This record gives sequence, structure tokens and C-alpha cells, in this order.
Amino acid sequence: MSQIKSSSRKFITVISDILIILVVLYFGTACVPNDSGTPEPDTVTPVVTVSQTATLQASTDTPTVTSTASPTGTPAITSTPGGLPDMPDKPKPQSSTFQGCPPQGDGGDPILNTLKNRIDEGNYVPVSFDAIFNLTWPKTVERRERAKWSAEDTATIAKSEGIPVIVEGYIYGAKESGAESANCHATSSDMVDWHVWFTKNPGEDRTHSIVIEPTPRSRANHKWTIKMMEDLAKNQTPVRISGWVFFDPEHPDQVGKTRGTIWEIHPVMQIEFQQNGQWLPLDSLAQ
Repeated sequence: MSQIKSSSRKFITVISDILIILVVLYFGTACVPNDSGTPEPDTVTPVVTVSQTATLQASTDTPTVTSTASPTGTPAITSTPGGLPDMPDKPKPQSSTFQGCPPQGDGGDPILNTLKNRIDEGNYVPVSFDAIFNLTWPKTVERRERAKWSAEDTATIAKSEGIPVIVEGYIYGAKESGAESANCHATSSDMVDWHVWFTKNPGEDRTHSIVIEPTPRSRANHKWTIKMMEDLAKNQTPVRISGWVFFDPEHPDQVGKTRGTIWEIHPVMQIEFQQNGQWLPLDSLAQ
């Protein structure tokens, strides 16, 4: 009996030794050191360095857009939608003698008259009515010839004047103007400016208007009539006006009476009206 117990103990000891050897062999192969002496884990988690983190973060940012000049050399225009664009390099006014009257007229302010009599078309920028209506001006330029303005005042006005714009609104009314130096004091219908009152909303009166002026030179390329203007006003038809932003220092006393500002669209180069959701040139109404 004692011999059996002794044999059993020896058998168990042998089995235990075998198991220990097997365990040592198993873990010895599973945790083989790498070149650095650190055991390789079973699962490898990608390591992201600081520079990679920055790259991933940057990829979620909004890209920066830089404006550049167009291939044709035209200055790039940056603007807030609805506002006047920043246009430091504006087109130089072009004009010519019209029915014997030179661009500078026959007296008065020759710089002012030359701006009134420009005939060049522009790349008109869509802006809101308020972008022009809410423009301010230095009081020191009122009723003064431009040659006598200070450099600072000239620069202030020049920031906005001479921008080609296209603006939507309504016609309040229109009339032929009288003789003035810009038109060599002529009085015939084809040689006087039109004063047109242009409002943001239908039904507003002149105190909320911008004066826009189709000139003899600009009208020569169209078939517009005062009757057309009156019909647009009567029917409160939406219109779209293309022309040049212009500052007229001669009528500050009329602000709040017959106009809302002395900033104008002058000259008017194109008039369109809205019909069935489409913009059509006013010339299309000519008989």
C-alpha cells in the first residue's frame, strides 16, 4: 500500500514538472523581446505624433480664400453681399463732345460736369438700395467746387464715387430738368437731364428716394421716354437700375424734402423692369 502511494506521488511530481516546462516554453515564445528589449504587444495601436495631430486638425478648418487679379488684369473686387465693393482702382470716366457740348460743359464745376457726362459702361455690381442711400459725406464739401475740396474730403468721396452698380427698387416719379452747365445750358428735351426719384419700396415718397439721372448722352443709346417712367411709377413696377455712383454737392438743402441723400446714380446707363419674374430692358416697351 505504501509503495502505491509513493508511486502516485512520483507520478504527480513528474506531471507537475512537465506542466511547468510547458508553461515556460509557451510564455517564452509569446513574449520574445524586440530590438529595443520591449515585448511586442498582441494588438498594435497606431501612434499619432504631435505633427500628425496638427495636420488632422487643420484639415477640418475652413480654407482661407485669397482674392487675386483676373487674367485680364482687371482688379479683383471684394465685397460684402449687398454692400458697395472695395474698389480702389475705378474705371476712368470716358466722354466726348455731344451736340457741340464738351464733357466739361460750359461753366460751373468742370470736374463735376465731366463725371455727369460719362458715357462708358461698367461691370455693374449688384448692391442694395441702402448701400447708397446710407452713405455719408463731409459737410465741408457741400456747395463747393471740387477743385477746392481738401485732399481728405476728396479721398472720402472717391472711396464710393465711380463704382458701377446695379440696384433694384421702384420709380416714384420723373421730370425733365432745366438748363445747366453740364449740358451747356441747352433747354431742348434731348439736351436736358431727367430727374428720376428712385425708392427702395413701393409707395414711398421722395424724402426716401435716391435721385437717378438718365443724361442726354446716356439716353442717346436708348428709346426711353418720360411717359415710360410715369407708367413705371403708376404701376409700381419693380425696376433695376445700372449706372455710376455719383456725389452731387449742390443740393444738400433738399435732403429730407425732395430727396433722401445727395448721393445719386448718375448717369443711368440701363433701366430694366420686372415682368413675370424676368428682367427686361425698358427699351423693349418702345413702340
